[in-house]
Amino acid sequence: MRFYILIVCAVLTFGCATYQTTKKVETPSVSKEMGRAFVAEALQHYRFVKDPEVVSMVNRVGYQIIRSIGANPSSYHFLVVQESQPNAFAIPGGYIFVFDGLLAQLSSDEELAGVIAHEIAHVERNHFFKDAKKVAALDIATIAAILLAGGNIATTAIAGAANIDVRLQFSRENEAEADNYALRYLKQGGYSTKGLLDFFDSLIRYERFNPQLIPAYMSTHPGLENRRDTVSNYVTREMIQADQEFIERKLALKRQDWKRILAILNSHDQKWKDEAAILSQLKIDEFPIEERDEMKEYLLGAVYMKSGRFNEAIVKYHSVIERNRTNPVYYSDLSFCYLKQKEMAKAREAALQSLSLMENYIPAHIIIGILEHDSGNTNESIEHLERALNSDHEDQSVNYYLAMDYGKKGDSAREAFYSGRYFRVNLMPEKALNELNRAQGLAPENSPLYFRIMSEIEEIKREGL
Repeated sequence: MRFYILIVCAVLTFGCATYQTTKKVETPSVSKEMGRAFVAEALQHYRFVKDPEVVSMVNRVGYQIIRSIGANPSSYHFLVVQESQPNAFAIPGGYIFVFDGLLAQLSSDEELAGVIAHEIAHVERNHFFKDAKKVAALDIATIAAILLAGGNIATTAIAGAANIDVRLQFSRENEAEADNYALRYLKQGGYSTKGLLDFFDSLIRYERFNPQLIPAYMSTHPGLENRRDTVSNYVTREMIQADQEFIERKLALKRQDWKRILAILNSHDQKWKDEAAILSQLKIDEFPIEERDEMKEYLLGAVYMKSGRFNEAIVKYHSVIERNRTNPVYYSDLSFCYLKQKEMAKAREAALQSLSLMENYIPAHIIIGILEHDSGNTNESIEHLERALNSDHEDQSVNYYLAMDYGKKGDSAREAFYSGRYFRVNLMPEKALNELNRAQGLAPENSPLYFRIMSEIEEIKREGL
């Protein structure tokens, strides 16, 4: 992708200028050092999406592919940047950035898998070091220009114009190879290769309707339409052999989950002034007619909930529950709205109803944990929150409340540990290290907690996150 080419070259400038006289730039340790250096800067200049549902979706897709191809999950990191441009890029060391502006253009997690598989291929195929001497010619000013541009592609292209000939050396062959390997990775990860094709189609549509926002590809960078045609030929051959009915059923089951992600991403968009505009943006007509009324109420409720319009959300969730009393998500969301409105009894009732429908539904356990915490029932709170944490250790609120609960119990080591986890999930590695170092000094040496703390510290130092 365009921004990917620019950003990778900038990172390599820094890395080559620093390490080329002492180490081989293609070694994994140097790759990781370059990635850490970029991430440290990115954390200062980018805003990141931290909604646990969005982050969890991207991580789930990314790590499913990583594990399926035999790569090391602990060496990869997926970050969602709050930026309207539809882009994604990878940098050395396994750091993959996805813009929420790109997520908003996608129609399914299959398309997201196509994007991520392509970026993973850049990392796995070591495209960053194909011509290190030419990359080393870039100057560090380009790095600052790209970082400070905050994703404005036109600005970054102008800022680096003096070095454009060098940057273009990386495009044609590497992009084609990344597409080729992405198709393999998708099959290995259990995703449809059509996801990559659909992603290209989504981006082409965006370009056609927003020509002023995305400049044409530079002359030696393969055009999106050409890449799309190459992938289409592969997908067409594969789809002839596939069970189309099975694929459609699989995608239908995922549609509701992805529409929820879109609702979350767009919940703060001021352009969404009325329900008709919201439903149009969410393409509600993609649902079968018999599901449409239920999905309208549900997705409107999700938008209102995520934008803090809790009274309106409560009305919508009661309406959708009248249509379907068997979905634990509806009751859990309703419970969250009541929690935010300080109607604790109603929040508890709805959360318990959610758990009666699905015993292991994590959001409901989190809400019960918070309710128990607020009621002073520390042990019960910890029980529910740790149960939730076993399934989703990236939720900020779980780590936050566990830190407070253990603080109340006088367990300073665990209080510091979960405080460190809270800061780590919130992309504040320095604060996380401070808390984890404090936890290390408090935990009994050689205890299970001590080794958990040491593992977290080592990962942050190695990965920068």
